[in-house]
Amino acid sequence: MRMRRGIWLALLFCLLWLAAAAWPVGAKGESGKTAQLAVVTADQVNVRQGPGVPYRPLANVHRGEAYRLIEVKDGWVNIEWKPNRTGWIAARYVALAKETAVVQENRLRLRQEPSRDGRIIGHLARGETVWVIKEDGEWTEVIADGAIGWVSSAYLTAARESSISHQTGIVNASSLNVRAEPSLKAARVGRLVRGEEVEIVEKKPGWYKIASQTGLDGWVSSAYVQVKGGQANEKEAEAPQSADRSLLSAIAPSDSRLYVDSWTRGPVQALAGKTIVLDAGHGGKDGGAQSVDGIKEKELTLETAKLLKNKLQSYGARVVLTRSSDEYVPLSARVAAARLYQADAFISLHYDSAADPDASGITIYYYDRFADYELAQSFQGLFRQLSALPFRGIAFGDYYVLRENEKPSVLLELGYLSNRSDAAVVATNGYQEAVTTAIVNAVRHYFQ
Repeated sequence: MRMRRGIWLALLFCLLWLAAAAWPVGAKGESGKTAQLAVVTADQVNVRQGPGVPYRPLANVHRGEAYRLIEVKDGWVNIEWKPNRTGWIAARYVALAKETAVVQENRLRLRQEPSRDGRIIGHLARGETVWVIKEDGEWTEVIADGAIGWVSSAYLTAARESSISHQTGIVNASSLNVRAEPSLKAARVGRLVRGEEVEIVEKKPGWYKIASQTGLDGWVSSAYVQVKGGQANEKEAEAPQSADRSLLSAIAPSDSRLYVDSWTRGPVQALAGKTIVLDAGHGGKDGGAQSVDGIKEKELTLETAKLLKNKLQSYGARVVLTRSSDEYVPLSARVAAARLYQADAFISLHYDSAADPDASGITIYYYDRFADYELAQSFQGLFRQLSALPFRGIAFGDYYVLRENEKPSVLLELGYLSNRSDAAVVATNGYQEAVTTAIVNAVRHYFQ
């Protein structure tokens, strides 16, 4: 009897062990919670041995990639980045998701808050796959191409319910890169041209795995593949663009907008293919500094941004303005613009103020020594050459638009409104022409 009981216990143990081994990742356990995935929201993030910058980097992960979540600790996320290999990434560069969903409506509005009054920060295309973070009533928070926002739940279908077998897509870009993996960092294996038909064999957020009629297989940006029977996707392609392709798109309501300006033909296309976000500091209820003569920082920064935009466009740059009028734009939305439009550089424009009325000159601020400092250095030589105001140098700045920005970014203080002499200078057309020319040349130098 004891032997028989021992045999049954052994068999029961084996069955339990096999069941545990076969239990799928993401299945519901006794807690009733589904295992989460960590979705990378930055272009490239270090995976480290431990939860902190001092720990040695093990590898890099990239935007849109999803990994099994193990633990969250003190602002760091522990992931399984390879089978049986774990590491830590900074929590600011990930969002936690449980599943994917497919967009059922073309140009579905992506909003900053779960409300019809929420700021529109982008649009999604029918057939696009997104990561689901959480639901709030009739709204779902999603990740799409690294941008995080809210959409109406009525226009989403769970990915597992959406079959993609035998779907055919048509390339909707003049030249579309095909990559070995679903990542902007992956090797390019070829290109497709407008009008080519492809078979869509797999979907990941922001990406389609395709098989072309010419035998070219790989991953392409879903933004520029129109599924047959669907409407054209109007989002920007991951493909290289011709200089005259219009990219004009408003991503917010009329009373609060972020604009993407069109490509323009210029005498020299030195910045072709580069996206620059210009952040005119302050605006609306936030007036910023003001001189004794009534010069307002919010007005001056917008004037500088508009002039700078035209000059950058003449060199082929695509320019994003975080505001185009006297309106209040939250700091988070300014940073979101850099992420949403995959900015190559983010420049925040300001005019300074200090208790010391003699404080004078131009200062360049950066936050990240590795990501931002090289961009900051590009300005110093040209600002030193400006005779109108002294150059105060490059300094570390713990500003939100720098600290929370994953793109190369700088904040420029272009003179002191608290100084009568500076204020008189910066308001002149001559100074505005000179300082914006210096900024353009600095940006050109940075990308050369």
